[in-house]
Amino acid sequence: MSTSTTASLFSQLKSSNRLPSPPGTALRVLELCRNDDTDVKEIADVVMADPALSGRLLRYANSSVVGASREVASVRDAVLYLGLRTVKLTALGFSLASGMESRCTGFSLKSFWTESVVTAILSRRLAQHFGADREEAFTAGLLAGIGRLALAQGIPEEYAAVLQDAPVGQEAIVSVERRCLGTDHVEFGGELLSQWGLPGRLVEAVVYQLDLTKAQGPAQSLAQTIHVSATLAPLFLPEGAALPEVRQAAREVVEKTLSFNEQSWQQVAEEALTDYHQISAVLDIELDQASMFDLYAEAQEEATRVGIVAQLEKSRALEENRSLLRRATTDALTGVANRAKFEERMQELTAGATRGHGHFALLMFDIDHFKKFNDTYGHAVGDLVLKNVAQTVRRTLREVDLLARYGGEEFVIIAPHTDQRGACTIAARTRKCVEDMRVETDGQELRVTISVGLALSSDYDTAPTAKEIVTDSDKQLYLSKETGRNTWSYRGRSAAQVMRAAATP
Repeated sequence: MSTSTTASLFSQLKSSNRLPSPPGTALRVLELCRNDDTDVKEIADVVMADPALSGRLLRYANSSVVGASREVASVRDAVLYLGLRTVKLTALGFSLASGMESRCTGFSLKSFWTESVVTAILSRRLAQHFGADREEAFTAGLLAGIGRLALAQGIPEEYAAVLQDAPVGQEAIVSVERRCLGTDHVEFGGELLSQWGLPGRLVEAVVYQLDLTKAQGPAQSLAQTIHVSATLAPLFLPEGAALPEVRQAAREVVEKTLSFNEQSWQQVAEEALTDYHQISAVLDIELDQASMFDLYAEAQEEATRVGIVAQLEKSRALEENRSLLRRATTDALTGVANRAKFEERMQELTAGATRGHGHFALLMFDIDHFKKFNDTYGHAVGDLVLKNVAQTVRRTLREVDLLARYGGEEFVIIAPHTDQRGACTIAARTRKCVEDMRVETDGQELRVTISVGLALSSDYDTAPTAKEIVTDSDKQLYLSKETGRNTWSYRGRSAAQVMRAAATP
């Protein structure tokens, strides 16, 4: 993989201890994760020995970027929820993003990590488009430019000269690096990641991010993802968005590679900005203030000049309003209502119940052993399971009922004007329709089941608050899990017990 020049320079800087190195905790996590027999508790104990890493990992597990359905309160729970592979990769990336100094003129650590974080976030957002794993894409994006950091730290004077001569753009910098140093930051970064023991496909993706034809198998989709994300990342940076060459390269990627229209790009960019603020808080390091650049501003200005912009703006405003309303109330992956819409509807119904305007049922359910789908078949299949479950359940509900994704693999159903018998029927039908469903992938039929918890507003002496009935429904959901899953529970009894009680004279 490495040229002789790269290997020679790497060996020289390694022997003189001038290369960036992850803290001992991250290296220990990497070492443990190579052993198939490693216990989760052992990983958690190592992470807990590093307070800074523990804090970052917990903040990441609880961030909206990951989308945990409930609070992750301990490092052990974070390791269980994220999985060993994700913990391994994020522990490395998060450990590197602090505790370093730059002695290289023209190389800003703040700008470097800002661009790296934006690239990582875009990579995670765009991974599914290329068939890549989201967590691997996030880490690959975060480390895609690690060779720049290594060269700036290892040979600061020589690399300062490179930065002074290099024009804008990653490929242009690589050209100057090769001419001046006999190597480039992409190849050098791959050598560094290989030495750290990262998975081969991740190393290969970083090495071939500018030469996609050489990447093979899973590495190819990862390489495509970080190549596109690295091209788009400068748009979010103060010094990059103003450059015409940056805008042109990004627009070609958006329209030709991704086939995005204006609305699609705006949605991805807005979501990436939200993720950026979350990850900035997780890393707890100083980053630039990222912003979103409108790639289509020039086209709109041109429309103004030819006299048709008024009508276009009016139509676009109407469509944006409709689109914003849909995005504000709809889960992007499954197409059902999102948590915000659910909470809005719950407030309406609990207020109505207080005034005596009717009772309602709340059902909470989540997909049994959902993590196994992700771990065994990948996140793309996990997403397919989520979509199929949502579509299957929605077809069985009444028009007045609301199905919403509550978070992660957890969903909620609000059924207005429903008595006990009707609510139990909905719970039983929902469980059965998912059990009968099959998800097809790569010639296999995957069986999916759910656990359901049921609560009714009519069961309270006084009208319950939204929090009370959600809490009680969640308790019933966990009772269903404890009694073997693939069942539903109501008022502290499993489905079988409820049915027996109903049949008793």
